[in-house]
Amino acid sequence: MALTSAVANAVAAAAAAGAGKKAAQVQLQAELNTDEEWSKFMHREGLLVIDVYSEWCGPCIGMVGNLKKIKVELGGDNLHLAVAKSDHIECLKRFRKRSEPTWMFLAGGQLLNVMFGADAPRLTRTIEQELRNEELVKKGERERPQRAPHELTPPEQEVATAQDKVYQERRQKEVAAIESARLARREERAKRLEGYFNDICPALMTPQAQKHLRKVSDALEPYGVIVADKCPLVVGKDGAKRLAVEDPEFGEEAVVALLAERPALVLLLKKTPDKEGSVVELARRALYGDGVEDESVRKYPAEELYIDGIPGLFVPKDRHQRAAALDLLFPKMVGSVMEPPSLAEPPHIAMMFGAWQRRAVLAAAGAPHVGCRLLRCGFFADADVKEPKLLCKTVEKYDEKVDKDYCETMVVMVAMGLAEPELAEPSEIPSAGPPAELMALGPLHVSDDTVVGEEECLRFFPPGYNEPEVKPKPKAKKKKKKRNETKEETIDSTGVPASEAGEAEPGGEAEGEDAADGEGEPDGDAEGEGEGDGEGEGENEGDAQGVDKATSPPPATPH
Repeated sequence: MALTSAVANAVAAAAAAGAGKKAAQVQLQAELNTDEEWSKFMHREGLLVIDVYSEWCGPCIGMVGNLKKIKVELGGDNLHLAVAKSDHIECLKRFRKRSEPTWMFLAGGQLLNVMFGADAPRLTRTIEQELRNEELVKKGERERPQRAPHELTPPEQEVATAQDKVYQERRQKEVAAIESARLARREERAKRLEGYFNDICPALMTPQAQKHLRKVSDALEPYGVIVADKCPLVVGKDGAKRLAVEDPEFGEEAVVALLAERPALVLLLKKTPDKEGSVVELARRALYGDGVEDESVRKYPAEELYIDGIPGLFVPKDRHQRAAALDLLFPKMVGSVMEPPSLAEPPHIAMMFGAWQRRAVLAAAGAPHVGCRLLRCGFFADADVKEPKLLCKTVEKYDEKVDKDYCETMVVMVAMGLAEPELAEPSEIPSAGPPAELMALGPLHVSDDTVVGEEECLRFFPPGYNEPEVKPKPKAKKKKKKRNETKEETIDSTGVPASEAGEAEPGGEAEGEDAADGEGEPDGDAEGEGEGDGEGEGENEGDAQGVDKATSPPPATPH
């Protein structure tokens, strides 16, 4: 009996040791956070299955049980599991902005396969297939693919090619929309200025060419154009950049430096009444030879005044350039009859977050390169992009809101570039794509491109959104009307002397006014008490729940 018991105990101990060994194997899921840890893990023998994740998203928790079961039943010592944080591992940088579960299969330092999604049956089949392939590789019956971990697999390459095609199409659409909006603004401005300045045209002579003014005026006279006015002007660096938008020659470094330091000569050209045609076309024909087929004239003034690689003359080519030059060179004259041109909005998109993330969004906006790109902000009842329901416009107003909910959202309008990038310094142009600091927060929605973004932002932030709210004035309290006629009739019927009636009237009026004031005061106190009670109830409810929906995320769901 003792021998049997000893054998049973030994068998139980062996079983427990085996179970302990399996449990130890199941727990061997390495965590890779640096390039050094990644490199060390790559030297292990067998099949390596790595769950790649981003810090803001986290690894795939829902698949842990399946992976442990697969390791115990199929892999054993030939299968090694790990989770790798792509944020700090260089060869995984292509996975940093993904929230979808990503699985890498490696062996011998080579990338065998990549799988996306939390599909347990598919993951099991893939591991089984790769384990069989590795057995064939060990037997010399199969060659392992030669592909570094940072390289794309054929399916990834196909996806990347398709995505690049979509990106290029979107980019072309964005560029076309920006140019269309720019032309529309220029056309509108040109039309408005033509109503006041249809027969005049601005021009500019650079500092080294203005001594040849007589040559310019003599060339204009046969075409019925005169120099109606002239004045010196230091255009400045910004003005030179604006001129360069109209004529790229004025964007050269030497020209910008010259116009920024020395005064140029601004001319106001005017067409005589007896001459037909556009003043712009006539001036260009006289000074540049535009549209002239006669080659007998060897040089036109614009060519003669081109000295040392610096143009000596600027005359607008069309009505759009004329409007831009009028705004730049004659702002006071234009400002006397109409307002200056409105500033264009930069291309933008809408980004949506949970309202409970507002503190994190504000923290990200604290960075100068992020804060300058946030144009508008608002809080909405839900995540509906088609028909948004505005709750309030500021964080302060939302903080005052008592009945907050997890489904409420915060939407920000984010600039994706500059309205006039040609006028900015290279360091001022933002990087492509949404700010990484905001993307790291895991937005609920991001506009596909700036064209879609403009449509969505018009729904979230309609025209006039930034105008200050006008608070309705409180209604004036109505005072009781005096009934002097009725009192006089009563006095007459009762026989009360008129002198006594006159003394009683002021008292009656005072009582009426006091009564009216008295009625108003209790109402105000009652309202104040009602508001205080409401706030108290909201605080008590929040304390009872133990969770502040204003600052806490919604309940976590499995990945």
